Amino acid sequence: MCSSSCSYEIRVHKDDIMHYCRFFIEKSLGNGEPSTTSACCKYVRRVNVVEICPAFTEDDKARIELWKWVKVTRNCGNALATGHNCASYVVQPPAS
Repeated sequence: MCSSSCSYEIRVHKDDIMHYCRFFIEKSLGNGEPSTTSACCKYVRRVNVVEICPAFTEDDKARIELWKWVKVTRNCGNALATGHNCASYVVQPPAS
């Protein structure tokens, strides 16, 4: 979870991701994948996705599926590494 040590810039980036990628990461929405030219992918490619992980709050995690976030990072070309612990979700290898 993002604490006081989490910078303002990272929180802003996380909020942008939560907004622009909501149709791809929220629990209540579909499982689609963003196009590489979408606003979602533009934001994902612009940020350090590793730094976004600890910025996800408990409220965020109640709204999103972290496996969907991992899928978005891969689809957008800025993938989280296999084995990385992202907000208590360990990134699995891509499905074959």
